Amino acid sequence: MKDGSTDFDNYDEADEETQKHLQKEFAEAEKNGWAQGKPGSFLNRLIAHGNKKTEEELRRSGEANSESSTSSS
Repeated sequence: MKDGSTDFDNYDEADEETQKHLQKEFAEAEKNGWAQGKPGSFLNRLIAHGNKKTEEELRRSGEANSESSTSSS
């Protein structure tokens, strides 16, 4: 997180400072009732990125299922 090149896909590489920062953001979000973290925070962006990836995967999966059912008819 220090160098500014955040790789949301490779969370195993988060350094100790980043992990502590996220823990602090988790606690703040829980205390304030923010389901996806404080708006604009690192946690919020991380969740939004994950949601976007999931939506894209579901869309691709739906398209693949639609194509396979159309071609088998």
